[in-house]
Amino acid sequence: MVHRRLAFCFASLALFAVASCGPRAPDSSRNAAAPTAPSAESRAVPLPEPTLDREQLVFGALRALSAAALTQNDADRQKVLIGRDFELHLRFGCPGAPAGASRTWSYDDKKQVLRIHVSADLAADKVPASDLLLKGYEGAVGFVVEKPLLLTAGCPSPQLGPIAPIEPTIAVAQLFTGQDSRVQRPQQSYEITKKMDPAQKPAQGLDLVIAGRLAPLSDERPIHCAFAQGPPACLIAAKFDRVAIENPVDGSVIGEWSQW
Repeated sequence: MVHRRLAFCFASLALFAVASCGPRAPDSSRNAAAPTAPSAESRAVPLPEPTLDREQLVFGALRALSAAALTQNDADRQKVLIGRDFELHLRFGCPGAPAGASRTWSYDDKKQVLRIHVSADLAADKVPASDLLLKGYEGAVGFVVEKPLLLTAGCPSPQLGPIAPIEPTIAVAQLFTGQDSRVQRPQQSYEITKKMDPAQKPAQGLDLVIAGRLAPLSDERPIHCAFAQGPPACLIAAKFDRVAIENPVDGSVIGEWSQW
């Protein structure tokens, strides 16, 4: 993220001082051109920030992880992330890959029916009160970014083998308080049963799509990283607006749920 910087020019003051000491110029007010209307560019409304994608979220988590490892306070650097829109794609059910516990799909060739099950990796109706950072939150729903070292969602080549076990855990989650509307809280699981032609059967797995806005926690940072006995873990705090299942081959939406 590039910070916008304001530039100030004082050269006009110097020019005015020099001009006031010289000979008086002829009055040209009669020949002065009429003021022109502001150009369209000067009246343009600033465009919104682009939506953050998987790569930018992963890099943001790794920067926060680096700051945590070096005991650096990156609160100011993270301020620019607050409120930013994001769209995270999480691939699952790749050909030949073992089925995961929280994201699965199957196709019944005889009945020509696609069945999909997705459940949250982080689902808590009560947040531990011992964590001061999460004090005031009564629950959470979140999804882990599997294979976070892949910057785009996809099915990795079998030749690459399993990803090293030292990779960090990165999860995007929404935490909610007792004042938050229960109607607008994200679901903990999603099910789809849909009639589908065999030609449309997923060939490269499916994408779980999480869209929303980054939100700060109590220390005004949206990304938090910690170290324990195993690999480090990072939590990206957010407000979910949309959850969807897409076919990555053609981008078609198989099912979606709005969190409004």
